[in-house]
Amino acid sequence: MADQPVSELFSVLIRWATSLGAEKISELPGVWQGETADWSVKINGHPREIDDVPPYGYLCQHKTAFIGIALGDINGGCVMGPSEAELIAHFKAATNP
Repeated sequence: MADQPVSELFSVLIRWATSLGAEKISELPGVWQGETADWSVKINGHPREIDDVPPYGYLCQHKTAFIGIALGDINGGCVMGPSEAELIAHFKAATNP
């Protein structure tokens, strides 16, 4: 299987979670959870789906928008509502230095 690049959204979400103190996500009994003012995020560090989050993946849900969801893994996914670029910008801005 050919190596696939890491998606920018996945990379930004991991940097954001790490800036909030997330570590060893794969050793948690379930998913890691975090949030911004607008988004709730779950990151799964396990090789099986947990709580609707794909293996080694993420689920982002907007708190108030009728449609605002992002679901994916290290290689990519699907964003509905905002553009992927807007979601990336949001989590970059929310990342602690």
